[in-house]
Amino acid sequence: MKIILIGTGRIGSAVAFCLAKAGHDITVMARGARFDTLSREGAIITVDGQRMPVKVVQTLDPAAPYDLAIVTVPEHQVAPLLPALSASSASTILLMFNTFQGTEPYRAAIGIERFAFGFPKMSAFLVDQRLRFRVDGPGMVTTLTNPALATLFREAGMPSEVEDDMDAFLRSHVAFVVPSFLAALLTWKRATSLTWAEARQLDVAWVEGFELVQSLGHALKPRLLGTLAGLPSIVRTGLLWILSRTRPIKDLGEFGPTETRALIDAMAVAASGNIPHLLALRP
Repeated sequence: MKIILIGTGRIGSAVAFCLAKAGHDITVMARGARFDTLSREGAIITVDGQRMPVKVVQTLDPAAPYDLAIVTVPEHQVAPLLPALSASSASTILLMFNTFQGTEPYRAAIGIERFAFGFPKMSAFLVDQRLRFRVDGPGMVTTLTNPALATLFREAGMPSEVEDDMDAFLRSHVAFVVPSFLAALLTWKRATSLTWAEARQLDVAWVEGFELVQSLGHALKPRLLGTLAGLPSIVRTGLLWILSRTRPIKDLGEFGPTETRALIDAMAVAASGNIPHLLALRP
């Protein structure tokens, strides 16, 4: 397939690397230092020296006949891209990012006939412009609305599943990850991890987010989140306290507070502002 990746940060680079390795014709759209590095090297390079050749552009050519365009930028960067995506000749446009507002605004902008949404669960980081990633670890499953794209990802080595109610999944995921992001921001570059009191505050935020998702008419997805929501508070607090001591959570802090703020703000809109604990923790 002829595929363009729009956004070549850590997640976009990992997806592009896997799809290129599977034999697809990959173009990546980048900017700044990332564009400079990819243009110079002509490839995505991993920390252990593996190279996957890619073409590099700075803008999306509306006439380019891509089979698939994949967008992996954070949601707060998507709005300026929508006119170009709408005008694009790409047969399918796959959006992949955290969102609480739901998929309908993007489906309307792009067109239902070629719209798809997905969420990648993988571990990926850029270290001096080199990619360190894993896509097939425990719990690492990319969730997609399109069965054909799920097959494409699986054949490229990325475990995938199809979800019929993507809004429920996305909102549940945001409710789950926002306290994790907050834990990372609290502990990044700090000599200590979460205190028990901090973990307790984040558990209250977890509950508030889960209750918001359910108030919007959704069941928590996947079912494991429903199980988590039903645990005693002391167990969830302990889980947050333990997770804050792990490297994957601490590493999230380097991405800063912008996405966390945007997600809490979107939750506040959906809740008419009635999420006091999350708003109090907004970084």
